[in-house]
Amino acid sequence: VKNTQGVIAVVSDYNFPDIEYDLRRISESNSSTKDRTVFAILDGITDEGNFGAILRNCSAFGIDGVIIPSDRSAGVNSRVSRISSGALEEVKVYKITNITRTIKLLKNSGFWIYGTSLSSDKKVMDARGSAYIYPAAIVFGNEEKGMGRLIEKNCDALVKIEHCGRMQSLNVAVSAGIMFYILKNHQI
Repeated sequence: VKNTQGVIAVVSDYNFPDIEYDLRRISESNSSTKDRTVFAILDGITDEGNFGAILRNCSAFGIDGVIIPSDRSAGVNSRVSRISSGALEEVKVYKITNITRTIKLLKNSGFWIYGTSLSSDKKVMDARGSAYIYPAAIVFGNEEKGMGRLIEKNCDALVKIEHCGRMQSLNVAVSAGIMFYILKNHQI
């Protein structure tokens, strides 16, 4: 028996919205809405705790949607819903079959794609000092493997969060929260 906290409900399965339909609506909308649109793309985020926490961050910072692949991804389920503290009900989650194809669809709709990286390559920009172009999508890769090679190749720019301490990386949900704050508070 799970801890119900005195409340129980029967709910239907999650209905994933159609990303192509929503992209058409965004491109037809007024420029002020389009100028601040931000999507998150999760490549290989299989941990339900991280997925739920990322959804919670999306709600907190006004991210417009989360894109997940149908394979190699945590599912939309009761545990994710519980961890997201209700954010699953607020944030649109798009389930797609191919991230690279979806990135190309986003680019055709005017989006700029930013990928997160741990690389020390000089081409990877400091996330705080980057000039972001909107509408935007930010890609987060698996904590162990990062983004897929083809996905990284299709990003317009790579950014990283500079660290002060000895830690080499942050938890993906923590990184997502920092990046969402930066993207939503960046001056156009």
